[in-house]
Amino acid sequence: LWTEGFSDEMKKHVPLSAGKMSYHAEVDEGENLGETTRDLYRAAGRLRIVACICGGEAGVNAADLLSERLVVRTNGARGDFANRRDKKVQQELAKAAGLRSVRQAAGKQFSDVEDFLKSEHYPVVLKPTDSAGTDGVKLCHNFDEAKQHFELLFEVEAVNGGYNTEILCQEFLRGNEYVIDTVSRDGEHKTMAVWVYDKRAANGAAFVYFGMLPIDTASLEAKLLINYTNKVLDALGMKNGASHAEVIL
Repeated sequence: LWTEGFSDEMKKHVPLSAGKMSYHAEVDEGENLGETTRDLYRAAGRLRIVACICGGEAGVNAADLLSERLVVRTNGARGDFANRRDKKVQQELAKAAGLRSVRQAAGKQFSDVEDFLKSEHYPVVLKPTDSAGTDGVKLCHNFDEAKQHFELLFEVEAVNGGYNTEILCQEFLRGNEYVIDTVSRDGEHKTMAVWVYDKRAANGAAFVYFGMLPIDTASLEAKLLINYTNKVLDALGMKNGASHAEVIL
């Protein structure tokens, strides 16, 4: 299933390590959930749909909704979890659960975040609320730079297609950035790997990926990260599927 707004360029992208990929069928997201569900059943034909697995960042919301409609294992998409991909919502849910979170403000217009940007210590980080990777992420060192980037983000197309609708401003956290990859089933979380990013400034950007290094899961830092991540997954209602968490320590 290709979700609405997903770019044609991304549809054709296949990592070299994956070789050639073929699908039983390809379906484009319909105008509503009912239409999409019918198209999926039609494409499956005599085959029974037994799972709905999200294949990428842009498909999170659709996967949550469709897994409920298809009556397969799901994380649900109701109440506070209706948009768990939203980075602002993620922080709010973590904070409500008593977990450490970042200071932030988000808005659809600059006046929504102006007070925060005037009172927060610089630098600050600006990003779309539903960005993927480092798409649209910028470290801003003063108020004017932050305002300029806020306005720019509404003019550029997102990496997964479509345009940004809300911008998030957050305090800048100093420290190493770690990745915790997890797979969950019925609320039981299993850590697959823990990594630390090698991110540096390059080519005029503050955050450029140079690589990732594995961390011994028996180390103290890994134990702290895994414990925190599992609690965040619970706070987000992430009971099933794969997750990729990024934590500054």
